[in-house]
Amino acid sequence: MRIIKNDLDLKKQARELNVSIWQAPSFLFLMMGIIMAVLMVVIFIVARNQTSIEYLIITETIVVITIFSIGNIIITNMEKLARINKMKSEFVAIASHQLKTPLTGIGWDIELILSKYKEGLDKKQLQILRKIEQSNIVMTKLVNDLLDVARIDQGDLSLKKDKINFKKVIEKIIEKNKELAAYSDIKIIIGKVRENLDIRCDEKKIEVVLDNFISNAIKYNKKNGRVFITVKEKNKKAIFCIKDEGIGILENEKDELFNKFYRGRAVTKMGIVGTGLGLYIAKNIIEQGNGHIWYKSAEGKGSEFCFSVPVDTIL
Repeated sequence: MRIIKNDLDLKKQARELNVSIWQAPSFLFLMMGIIMAVLMVVIFIVARNQTSIEYLIITETIVVITIFSIGNIIITNMEKLARINKMKSEFVAIASHQLKTPLTGIGWDIELILSKYKEGLDKKQLQILRKIEQSNIVMTKLVNDLLDVARIDQGDLSLKKDKINFKKVIEKIIEKNKELAAYSDIKIIIGKVRENLDIRCDEKKIEVVLDNFISNAIKYNKKNGRVFITVKEKNKKAIFCIKDEGIGILENEKDELFNKFYRGRAVTKMGIVGTGLGLYIAKNIIEQGNGHIWYKSAEGKGSEFCFSVPVDTIL
């Protein structure tokens, strides 16, 4: 019922596709259905009151021409949208590749200065360099996210098949986010994880998923809040769950949560920095690897996000 409601939301679909309402696919299909129904009624009336074969031929010809005309409009608009989407994905991929090289160079230069020439800098200069370093990290993450999105859209997101220790990679990402957690006085509590819990997956990509889940649980938490991490095994799957005590998700926003570039109104008002790409990328990585992703949330009571991945099988 919810899916049908979303399909019939013509304004929303037109806004998402950046077209006028009459160009939206749902509107065109709806009009096609209405016109076909009207023409069928007309044919029935004509056939009932007329015995002439010429009338029937003319009426049916009009029906066929109308159907073909509307169908041609729909196909033309869909082809146009597909071409635009392809051009957009190609542009994002090219632009991201071009940005990645200078950003990597900047990162290396900053690392070189801070490791070898740190003694010649005063406190203010070091502070400026640290800010540049943080900005470079943010920009690099954005570029990597855009590259992943472009690959997903083009159906070119390839996953490696590394055998990794799930506990170690989780601990690595927790360590990476410790500074962020300390800044907001967030306590991360992790349950017991089996030492030799191995999964076979793309290590870099699963790190992207974990980093998104853990950083979100910290950023969208309350001050002095807690983050609970649990890892369970069920039906030959490793199930990772992370629960926060934060703002939660509005009921009317839940259907859009995994959409590209979507950010909730509450999050936007709070001024929390983000692109709205993390969950979209995470969902595609997990599902392409034969896993499953889900969540539950209540406004003002926090959220719990989970994903499952196969144990000792190809992800």
